[in-house]
Amino acid sequence: MRDARDLKASIRQKALMQGVYSDIRIVDVTRVLAGPYATMILAQLGAEVIKVEAPDGEDSRRLPPFWGGESTTYLAVNQNKKSVALDLKQVAALESLRRIIDRSDVFIESFKPGTAERLGLGYDELVKRNPKLIYCSISAFGPGPLGKDMPGYDALLQAFSGILKSTGHPGQPPARIGPSAIDLSSGMWATIQIMAALAKRERATGPQKLEVALIDASLNLMCHQVMTALATGRSPEPQGSGAPSVAPYEVFQVGDGELMVAAGNDKLFRQLCREVGLADLPSDPRFCDMAGRVDNRNALHAIVEERLKTDTADNWLDRLGKAGVPAGRMNGIADAIADPLVAERALIVPCPTEANPDLKLLRLPLGPLSVEPTPPPSLGQHTEEILLSTASGVRPG
Repeated sequence: MRDARDLKASIRQKALMQGVYSDIRIVDVTRVLAGPYATMILAQLGAEVIKVEAPDGEDSRRLPPFWGGESTTYLAVNQNKKSVALDLKQVAALESLRRIIDRSDVFIESFKPGTAERLGLGYDELVKRNPKLIYCSISAFGPGPLGKDMPGYDALLQAFSGILKSTGHPGQPPARIGPSAIDLSSGMWATIQIMAALAKRERATGPQKLEVALIDASLNLMCHQVMTALATGRSPEPQGSGAPSVAPYEVFQVGDGELMVAAGNDKLFRQLCREVGLADLPSDPRFCDMAGRVDNRNALHAIVEERLKTDTADNWLDRLGKAGVPAGRMNGIADAIADPLVAERALIVPCPTEANPDLKLLRLPLGPLSVEPTPPPSLGQHTEEILLSTASGVRPG
C-alpha cells in the first residue's frame, strides 16, 4: 500500500514539474483574444495547445503595431503553443483536423454558431469519434435563436451591457474602457469551465459540452451595478474616474499633475481630511457618511481638490502614505511597466527569438504552477510535426 502511495505521489510531483496539464492536449480553432487567452493560460499550465489557423493566419496576426514582424496583439495571447496551418475549405484538411481531435482531450472553437456543424466539427459528430472529448464553444450572444446571428466584438458587448454608457465623464460622449475586458474575461471563464471539466473527468466518463458567451461575461463584469439596477431600476451614470458607491475615490488635480485618491471608508476619509487641513469636514452633514459623500460628490471633490492643488504629487504621495490614506500616481502603461515594482514582481520576461532577439512577454500570474514561457509560434511552425505524429499514432513531446 505504501509503495502504491509513494508511486502516485512521485507521478503527481513529476506532473507538477512539467506542468499540471502536461498530459492534456487541446485543439484550438479560436482567434483574436477570448479563445487564445483561454488556451494560453492552459498552455502555461503545461497543456499541449495546437493552434489551428488558416494558411494566411488568424486575424490577430494582422493587427498593428508589429514587433519583429509579429503583431503585438498576437504575441500577447499565444505563448507556449504550436501552430498548424490548415485550409478548412479542403476536405482533406478537415479530415486531418478531425484525426488530431480524435487524439485530444479538449476542442475549443469560436466560430459563428452553426459554422462548426456545417464543417463537420460539431459536438455530436466529434464526440462520436472521441467519446471523452471536452468540447468548448465561445460565442458573442450564445447559440439561441435571438443571439446566434448577432456579431461579437468587445466594443459591441461594452455597448450592450451598459459598460460603455457608464464610462466617461458626465455630459460627455461615452468612453470605451481601454482593456478588451470582455474578451479577456470570457477567455478566463472558458479556462475555468475547461479546468472544471478536466477535474470532473476523473469521476465521470463521457463527453462534456461547455459554452461561453461574451454577453454573460460582460454582465458579470458589472455584477454590483447589475444588482443596483435590479434593486432600483436605474442604470449607473458616468462618474469619470470615480466609483458609483464610494467617494472620495477618484482622480484629483494636484500642484503638478494628477493623483488617484481612494478613501474607501469613513476612517480613511477622516485621515484624508486631517492630512489636507480639513479636519472639520467629516462633521459636515453632507459628508458625515458614505451615502452623503456619494450624493454630494461634486461639492466634496471641489473642496478636497482645492487643498490638493497646494502641493506636488510626490509630496502628497509621501504625506498621504504616512497618514495611511491610499493614493497612487497616474501612469501610462509605458510608465507602469518601467516602475521598479514590475521588476520586483518579475512580470516582464525576456523571451528572445531569432527574428526578434529583444522580445519580452508578460508573465501570467500563475505562480509556481506555470511552465517556462516559450515564444508564440510562427504561422504553421508545427504543421508537419503534428500531422506526422497523428499519422504515426504518437503524440509529440
